[in-house]
Amino acid sequence: MAFRHPFFTFFLLFQLFYFLSTSTLARPQSHRPNTVVYIRNDLPNNTKEQLELGCDKSPFFYLKLGQHHNSTITVDQDSKCTAEWLPWFTNWDVYHAKRDKGYQTVYWSVRKNGFYHSWGGSNWKLLEKWYTE
Repeated sequence: MAFRHPFFTFFLLFQLFYFLSTSTLARPQSHRPNTVVYIRNDLPNNTKEQLELGCDKSPFFYLKLGQHHNSTITVDQDSKCTAEWLPWFTNWDVYHAKRDKGYQTVYWSVRKNGFYHSWGGSNWKLLEKWYTE
């Protein structure tokens, strides 16, 4: 019956199109791109103390030797982590928008002498050192 009246058919199609285009199902929840932050525990094999990490407002967790931790960061929002490897500790920017924007993955290698940064998982650069009281 609706097909016999072109105006009514147009009206129904217009409403359907409008509903689909404004529905939250039709568009992504976030329009901002994301970056993956990859942190790997590359401390020496003879390490007795475990590496403990806490990023942003997340609870602290242990990262065993050779293991890695991934998190997704919203671009343009800096992200910080705290690391403890007793008696050593540090706070560092795991994602810094001015430095890391435009890269899909930011890699970190936690080593005896500090925190190494890379955008490709190679060509590491020491950006943060350990501190003690």
